[in-house]
Amino acid sequence: MTLTNRAKLAALGFGLVAAVAAPYAFRPFTVSIITLALIFGLYAMSIDLMAGYAGLVTLGHAGVFATGAYGVGYVASRIGGATGQQLLVGMAAGLVVTSIFALMAMRVGGTYFLMVTLAQGMIVWGFATRSTDLGAENGLTGVARPSAFSAYWKFYYLTLAIVLLCSLAMWVIVHSPFGLSLRGLKGSETRLQMLGYNPALTKFYVFMLAGLFGTVAGVMYAYYNQFVSPSNAVFATSGKGVLMAIMGGIGTLIGPVVGAFIIVFIENVLSVHIERWPTLLGLLFIFTILGARKGFVGALSDGWYRWVPGARAERSTRTVSPLDAGDDAVAAPEVKAN
Repeated sequence: MTLTNRAKLAALGFGLVAAVAAPYAFRPFTVSIITLALIFGLYAMSIDLMAGYAGLVTLGHAGVFATGAYGVGYVASRIGGATGQQLLVGMAAGLVVTSIFALMAMRVGGTYFLMVTLAQGMIVWGFATRSTDLGAENGLTGVARPSAFSAYWKFYYLTLAIVLLCSLAMWVIVHSPFGLSLRGLKGSETRLQMLGYNPALTKFYVFMLAGLFGTVAGVMYAYYNQFVSPSNAVFATSGKGVLMAIMGGIGTLIGPVVGAFIIVFIENVLSVHIERWPTLLGLLFIFTILGARKGFVGALSDGWYRWVPGARAERSTRTVSPLDAGDDAVAAPEVKAN
């Protein structure tokens, strides 16, 4: 086993131990913030599955996120259904909306894909704002966590387990033959088509997969917040997910989670002590774009290979693949018009 792989396993093991021990080491408020960061980490990973691996930057993913949350909120608040019904409706609603959005966007790319997905998110926001059944601007209240996970620490462990399972599923996806087709889609649709693939169907499939994980994040967010509002579907929520992926390291699986922790920590912890925290967040993002285009994980990876002699020797003897998430983050995707 190489030095780099040993370092990865050690970091993974340390992270898992720290995650399991978090409720014993931190106060309830801190555990709640970590739970929120995990949910947004999953949401950012679902965006990165499209943007980082397939080169499809979406600005309307909050629409899918909010649809899953509203599905849970509607059944809980308006029908009084059990947890099983809430989950079924939330996931079904998210996947139905995702399939419609995927059909709308599967034949466009570049700037046009950006504009289409932006409009999709605004459609969900407009519908939620105007629908009295969904509480209009007041949103939906009365969403209760499953009784077995009502305690903050139990819900944390539930969230951690779901995020780990979804992360494992995404790891399998990006390292599968389908993951290679996503790499080809990002490189050149024309070349991918020459190899016998259908770029439009590939876009549809990755859109559906990203929507699946985005819906799961939306459902978990509804239970976390115990309230659903149109703010879940606004452009800022979509933009926040993209920023999390870019800041942490787009094209990696761990990067979006790291970015989510950074942004959630600044918004919910540093904001108490720093009045102009949005300025701090903006400066941090500018620094990331100018000084660490591969994000935090990419910068850490470059530092590892530059300053550790054994790792530097390993890098010189192998070819780095963009699918090798965690070795070298892929720089932020360039948007090109077709």
